Amino acid sequence: MSKTLRLVLGDQLNSRHSWFKNQEDGVVYVMMELRSETDYVQHHIQKVVGFFAAMKAFYLDLQAKGQKVLYIHLNDVSNKQSFQKNIQLLIEEHQFTHFEYQQPDEYRVDELLKACCQAITISSTMVDTEHFYTTRFELAEFFEGKKVYLMENFYRMLRKKHHVLMQGGQPLTGKWNYDSDNRKKLPKNHKPTPPLVFCNDVSAIVDEVNEANIKTIGTIDAKNFFGPSLEHNHCNCWIFFLPNVCHCLVVIKTRCFLMNGLYIILGFPLH
Repeated sequence: MSKTLRLVLGDQLNSRHSWFKNQEDGVVYVMMELRSETDYVQHHIQKVVGFFAAMKAFYLDLQAKGQKVLYIHLNDVSNKQSFQKNIQLLIEEHQFTHFEYQQPDEYRVDELLKACCQAITISSTMVDTEHFYTTRFELAEFFEGKKVYLMENFYRMLRKKHHVLMQGGQPLTGKWNYDSDNRKKLPKNHKPTPPLVFCNDVSAIVDEVNEANIKTIGTIDAKNFFGPSLEHNHCNCWIFFLPNVCHCLVVIKTRCFLMNGLYIILGFPLH
């Protein structure tokens, strides 16, 4: 029987990824806390702890949904502290016949996993993260052979391709963008909305980081960590963000904002 090992990175905690639509026999997921990721540069303590807290929460969520998941903790004795060494060990211990991973967003990790796939003795596959509107090579392919590199042209192509506020081949409001309106500053008397914060106790994770003697910068209130770690925390952030960003747009009388590298053009007047 074939057995597949799937690697989930700390910035790929998306329960809506197609991987997780079903429980598949012979598929096991693995998540790893690694010194190779904490030590390649000195990180802020809140970043390290925030990643580990989110990873642990995601691991428990996958388990609760019936997925088979292996979790390698930072200070586990068997942790080899590298993707390749841990993956090789798991292949030997569990007799996996295939390895899969999602496209890393970071070039450094991309190169590490390419090297890993070349070193292991089983077949491997890289799949899309499903994080983005575009594929990795879509921008390069669009501009290939062109002499003018104007992002506006790329944005228009995406709107046509995905039918974002389009009417036939033309923009819904008759204009492609409202950049000329997007130059105003907030009024001097404007009072920003207080941020949405959480109070997560991450003391155990901070203890693990300290036990490993990881060099970090900054400080953290371990009893009241303000960052979101659970998926519903992130959903609450999104629900909080939407009305507040729209309020800011009303205040500065603009119709355009930037999100994930794609201009989303609001199809109604805000002033």
